[in-house]
Amino acid sequence: MTKIMTVIFAALLLSACGSSKEQMSLKEALTAKLEGDSDLKDYKLNPADVADCVVKGISESLPGFPGDPRRNAYFDAYAKFVAVKSPGDAEKAIEEYTNLFGSAQQARTAAVSVTDYIMGCMGAGLEQGTAEED
Repeated sequence: MTKIMTVIFAALLLSACGSSKEQMSLKEALTAKLEGDSDLKDYKLNPADVADCVVKGISESLPGFPGDPRRNAYFDAYAKFVAVKSPGDAEKAIEEYTNLFGSAQQARTAAVSVTDYIMGCMGAGLEQGTAEED
């Protein structure tokens, strides 16, 4: 019985490592996108900190549990949404992930939600910076 539990635990750890890798791809894409953001520069917010917050928010909204290998596809999708350079690229990404999200509308909602997460995390960063100054 102990051997079986050890194998299950090891499998969960390995799948969690894979999920962490996928989260890193999303974090890297977000950090790259946010490094040039003038608002972050104006408010002296660290792009990596904002990216961490966004990845955490997205991760909490995904179905399944941390370490669930199915979540990797969602992280791939969000990384692709973040990396789009044009409206045409955005539509291609939405089409690519329509089945994952269930419909084109839900894929669009997921893509747009990245901006909501960024804005929320910027606000949280500003609040935290204000609290540290007090």
